[in-house]
Amino acid sequence: MGPNVFPMLLVVCIAVLTISVTNFLRRILIKKQDIEKMREANIFRQELMKARRRGDQKTVQRLEKRMDYIKKVEFDIMKKNLVVMGISMVIFLGAYWILATLFGGLRLSLPGDFFIPFISQGGALTFYGWYILTFFAVSLPLSKAFGLSMTGGSLAEKSSQDKKQEKKEG
Repeated sequence: MGPNVFPMLLVVCIAVLTISVTNFLRRILIKKQDIEKMREANIFRQELMKARRRGDQKTVQRLEKRMDYIKKVEFDIMKKNLVVMGISMVIFLGAYWILATLFGGLRLSLPGDFFIPFISQGGALTFYGWYILTFFAVSLPLSKAFGLSMTGGSLAEKSSQDKKQEKKEG
């Protein structure tokens, strides 16, 4: 076992823990009702855009009467997403700071002439690069494990229809 194995595994474990905590917080703070309201707001926006493209002023006026409600819903969800993002950033950067203090000089050899812009130097992956790659590699599978998916630019719980559609496709 090489000298870099322990730091690498520790970074993976910290990534799993950090992302699990973040996904857990997201599930606690953003309720199913919020997700349904956001879907409703997305449908509303699509209908409004279609009506504007068609030049259907009657439908546009009818839809614009609900605009204040839709804006309130979007603002409420945005606040919750910002809280989760803020907590996530504190956890992510805190873990980075602690691990960088311990393993900041870590360099992992890359095979051959393999080069990854910004995160590798001189044929080796820096600690920063390993930390970032690990978080990206761990994030998607854990999000799927928590039943979360990316929709409309924010993380949202999958509906039962989404899950059924995935089963049909997969």
